[in-house]
Amino acid sequence: MNSSRISSQGMLLALLSVIVPLVLTFAGGWLLTTYVANERLHTLAQIASQRASATFEQASQTLKNVALTDLQPCTPESIEQMRMIAMNTFSVESVGYEEDVFACTSWGATSPRATKWPEDFVTEDGVKVSIEAYDDNPLIKPMLALQFAAFNVLVDPEQFREVDLDEGIKLAVGTRQGRLLGPARPNMASFLALVHQGPTHGLKDGFLYTSAAQGNFTVIAAIPRQELLRSLWKHVLYLLPVGLIVSAALLLVNLRWWRRKLSPLNALEQAVRRNEFLVHYQPIIEIESHRCIGAEALVRWQKTDGTIVYPDHFIPLAESSGLIEGITNQVIQTVLNDLGTILASDRSMHVALNLAAADVCTGHFLPKLLEEVQRLDVLPGQIWLEVTERSLLDPAPAKITIERARNAGFIIALDDFGTGYSSLQYLQQLPLDALKIDRSFVEQVGAAAEKTLLVTHVIQMGRALELTLIAEGVETTGQLDYLRANQVRYAQGWLFAKAMDCAQFKKLYWASRPLALRHGYDVNESS
Repeated sequence: MNSSRISSQGMLLALLSVIVPLVLTFAGGWLLTTYVANERLHTLAQIASQRASATFEQASQTLKNVALTDLQPCTPESIEQMRMIAMNTFSVESVGYEEDVFACTSWGATSPRATKWPEDFVTEDGVKVSIEAYDDNPLIKPMLALQFAAFNVLVDPEQFREVDLDEGIKLAVGTRQGRLLGPARPNMASFLALVHQGPTHGLKDGFLYTSAAQGNFTVIAAIPRQELLRSLWKHVLYLLPVGLIVSAALLLVNLRWWRRKLSPLNALEQAVRRNEFLVHYQPIIEIESHRCIGAEALVRWQKTDGTIVYPDHFIPLAESSGLIEGITNQVIQTVLNDLGTILASDRSMHVALNLAAADVCTGHFLPKLLEEVQRLDVLPGQIWLEVTERSLLDPAPAKITIERARNAGFIIALDDFGTGYSSLQYLQQLPLDALKIDRSFVEQVGAAAEKTLLVTHVIQMGRALELTLIAEGVETTGQLDYLRANQVRYAQGWLFAKAMDCAQFKKLYWASRPLALRHGYDVNESS
């Protein structure tokens, strides 16, 4: 994943880290608002339903008590007694009697009604209920009428709704059959019908509503959306600190993710996972014959954009992060896929692999290497394993790995000899086959006499230990002549060729074969 794409994703995630918590804060505020409102509406509906049921039961019981008395119908005494009952019963507005030619109320004698009150429902104990009952006085609003035997009582529907309401809350009382008590209020009839048919609570037509039923009546409590929105801001401000904390936490996580994705370590992890490593080959030349007899495999990291990264820029990070073993395995696989056929057909050729400190300490690379050489019929002696002084900082496990590799037939070479303080110690303690003279020594050839003398001592030391000598960084013919005169067997450097890809190396290698005996042959002419 390239840096521009990661940056775009990071910016998107940062934006979402701000937007999502704010959206969730508003969503949480809305849920809290509706929850609080629902709880309040439910409480009011319960109180109102209990009130309606109690009012109706009181009026019904009063009616039945009057009917069970032995009052003479419509006498002055009975009218006075009905008046006293109406005055002493909170829920009852008036008490009446009507049978045949007799008709009176607690207010006095009346004429029989020409039109009977419509009967909306009958209770289980036989009380007939009329939702809209009109008295003789047309100025009086419709009442709820209860009739039992020849007696009736009138109840003001407003008594069913006498509950302290918060600002904006609307209340309606209706029968179980879906009829409203009292004057119609906006939307309440539709809510009552809705409750009668299905959902007992919800949000509809700009109102949040809930209901409660008790006895013969259902109560609807509702609040308009505008009131909810006013409460919403209070709850959003209540939740906003939490949203800001979550947003800050997400931004921090996103920042860490962004930094990690853009970090060199993450890029290297992705490279190992995607096998982005390739190998270039530095030809190794036999000085006496000028023949290419092998190569040192040099790993390169080719990024997805085609950029080539040299090992000095990623190997230290790979070693410190533990990714080096994966890179080593990829190099082994690539090298043997590239050169396995040539190695199997030409036993005089060899290829050198550089080992890191972790490789030398653990030896985890050996099974993979043995598997590949056996698969391709390559001799272990054609594989040179180069170890540096830095990779031998823990000598005990390193010695075990080197001995295992050497016993398996691989050639062990000490690379960059002389660049550290312990080189002589390693020459004595480790089972080595070859010694690579570091370019820093080769550069001294032809300089001051005392510096050239140091190179001579290194060469003599290697010869005394019967180690094969390879000189690195050869760039001039003077250096080459000196190395030849001091019986250094192999050399590599820009005098012969730079590191190259597999196709170029194969071309150079095969071009050197028929010209192997030509004295002074310039290998670069065949590249």
